[in-house]
Amino acid sequence: TGQTTIVENRALTAPDDGAEVRHVVLDFGHAPCTILEGQSVGILPPGFDDLGRPHHIRLYSVASARDGEQAGTKRVAFTVKRVLADHNGKAVRGVCSNYLCDLPPGSQVSFTGPVGDTFLMPDAPMTSLLMICTGTGIAPMRGMIQRRNRVPRYLGGPMALFYGGRTPAELPYHDELESLPAGLVELHCAYSRVPGQTRRYVQDLLRDQSELVSRLILRERCYVYLCGLTGMELGVHDALADILRAAGADWDQLQPQLVSEGRYHVEVY
Repeated sequence: TGQTTIVENRALTAPDDGAEVRHVVLDFGHAPCTILEGQSVGILPPGFDDLGRPHHIRLYSVASARDGEQAGTKRVAFTVKRVLADHNGKAVRGVCSNYLCDLPPGSQVSFTGPVGDTFLMPDAPMTSLLMICTGTGIAPMRGMIQRRNRVPRYLGGPMALFYGGRTPAELPYHDELESLPAGLVELHCAYSRVPGQTRRYVQDLLRDQSELVSRLILRERCYVYLCGLTGMELGVHDALADILRAAGADWDQLQPQLVSEGRYHVEVY
């Protein structure tokens, strides 16, 4: 627990794209510990709720590598969506998201953590990553990709990212991902609200790339990461079950095995 300073706050998507998402960077230069990819940091917004109680801490997934947004800086990035409605479309103003989105660089922020040991990337070289996410669920995946891009000994294991959103303009870090070094990560994007195009979701991409998915999971020392809205989990589970069944494996037996080996991670919200 302590105080940190905002050093960057920029828009990743414009409000007229339907959802404002911002890239917020905090300086943890004085923190005594290393913040790992896949961990979260708690942010405490100031003030009180309608009943006079202090606001709750809100956890945000780290979106940068363990050595910082810029290597060696201990500056940690977060992907923050401004919440103006709940999952049912009812108008709700998210206390912490709006607080963070509106803070200019130089502002002090109260934090706690880091927390989390269930979404960490493997340290062993020559392991592969199968990353499946939607929207701001890209945050931990971005940190993992950044880490592997900087540490050559990790490059032997293939990485594949299946990433879904409404349109390319609403997909955080879309341009950044498109400009990654060739061969670093195999990128597949699905869009569900592009005018004139059939709605596509991450589970559709997985089925399209069934050979890649089954090869990674069955033969490539693969670690699977799923992050995004709760509604995506069932569709992805069904797609993986069908893909592995067609490859001669039983997903209902394989998935618990992957979990027990620390190779299957789900973080939905």
